[in-house]
Amino acid sequence: MGTLWMSLRILLLGYERIAGSKISKGSPTFVAAWGFFFFSFLTFLPFFKFLTLTSLLPSLVSGTIYSISFTLYTYALGHEDTSVIAPLYNLNAIFLVFLSSIFLSEKLSVWKILGAIMMVYGVSYLKKGESLRISYLNLFKSKGAVSMIVASLLMAIGRIVDRKFTMASDPLTYSVAVYLVISAYILIYGLLYGNRPGDYITLLRTKWPHLIVGGICNAYSYYALLKAFNYLGVSVAEPLSMLSVFVTMLFARFLIKEQIGLRLLAAIFLVTGAFLVYLA
Repeated sequence: MGTLWMSLRILLLGYERIAGSKISKGSPTFVAAWGFFFFSFLTFLPFFKFLTLTSLLPSLVSGTIYSISFTLYTYALGHEDTSVIAPLYNLNAIFLVFLSSIFLSEKLSVWKILGAIMMVYGVSYLKKGESLRISYLNLFKSKGAVSMIVASLLMAIGRIVDRKFTMASDPLTYSVAVYLVISAYILIYGLLYGNRPGDYITLLRTKWPHLIVGGICNAYSYYALLKAFNYLGVSVAEPLSMLSVFVTMLFARFLIKEQIGLRLLAAIFLVTGAFLVYLA
């Protein structure tokens, strides 16, 4: 069952970024993020009956963190190629290692540090320049790339919270509650920012197919990850999830005609580094 849940996670997460890119491009960030995650919440419709106040309370913590992280993620998808965003998504592995060491008392080994260094080096191939320094400068000039790096940090913090709460609760109920909180917070952010009702109507009218597919991919890739934790553990499930970057690049190359080039090499470094980080 663990293999089944991981395969589902990899496939859905791989296409999620393509759907997210289609939703985000040309739409206000908060509106696009709300649509993306509200439709993710709606795909859990058959399981709404399990939602209780008790399940909602723990999700307020992780949902708050994820609402900011996923807004930045949506912004990144709208302002940078998916073949750049997908590898950067995996940087949460580096942050998770050090955060786990601090908050979960997990041992920080030499292999984990080497894996983190390999991942940082691999990132340089996403915006390759004449030297390593210029490569990193090129990367940090991209607002989309920087947004994804920050989103990855917040995602790692959210994973720490997830691991605390899913030990004592049903993953499905927890997932429904988290997505309700995320979509509610992002709607509030958008209204406070000044987005108009017409912006939301336009998004629903013009991008409803991508919202439905993106919602399914996003919600159930997250649920599949939580289920995989029960069979494989975080140290195996998280690095295996990162194989989805190759699925995203395949889709990006053939569906939206991105030139992936050296970005494929970046993905190899990042995934290899992630396995060192988690399996050390």
